[in-house]
Amino acid sequence: MYSNEKEIVNDIFRLTLAPSPHFEFSQFLIVDQKTCLIHAGKAVLFENLKKMVQNKLNGRKLDYIVFSHVEADESGAVNEWLEVYPEAVVVCNKVANINLQDFLIRPAKVINDGDHISLGSRSLQLVNTPHFPHNWDAHMWFEPNNKVLFSSDFCCQGGNCIPTTEDDISSKIIDFYVNGGFIPYGKTTNEAVEKLMNLPIEILAPMHGSVIVGDVCHEILSKVSKDLISRSI
Repeated sequence: MYSNEKEIVNDIFRLTLAPSPHFEFSQFLIVDQKTCLIHAGKAVLFENLKKMVQNKLNGRKLDYIVFSHVEADESGAVNEWLEVYPEAVVVCNKVANINLQDFLIRPAKVINDGDHISLGSRSLQLVNTPHFPHNWDAHMWFEPNNKVLFSSDFCCQGGNCIPTTEDDISSKIIDFYVNGGFIPYGKTTNEAVEKLMNLPIEILAPMHGSVIVGDVCHEILSKVSKDLISRSI
């Protein structure tokens, strides 16, 4: 089992596990006045991830859990987290809650597109992106203080990758989603990428692959967005 811990900016940690050399799963932990875990992770990886999270929390409680959509790697271990942290709250959009209310051991807090979770000096803004990168409940989370987009399966890459990069890896990203076939091309994808392009993103933090840092974010977003839109024509 490959694992890696990286502080991508002050008090925002990338916690990565890879059962194989072909694919890795990254969760992100924000430690502020309130704490938030972004991606609950797969149930089979819970014990490994719990050790990483608790090491960074250093005795503090977990306040919030968020993810992009209801899928095994995004939300598979959510009830395990809710059992370990009885005060933790899952926050999601209305559509995700339609599925979550059927199996969560505690109700989620539902917020609207553009609303924020206050964490102290930081906040997380919910950005609805229905059907993008996939699933009708899809949404992403934007941290405006450091301009981080937690992009889920958007801009992800295969393999065990270096934690952060400032290189233009747009061709690697495009090859990955073309070969994987997990992004639906069409109107909702076009609307979502145009919406994301309006955010002042300086860090792209996907669930799979390297976190992309710096000015290259704009170049990558532009190339990937143009490619996605061209495939819907």
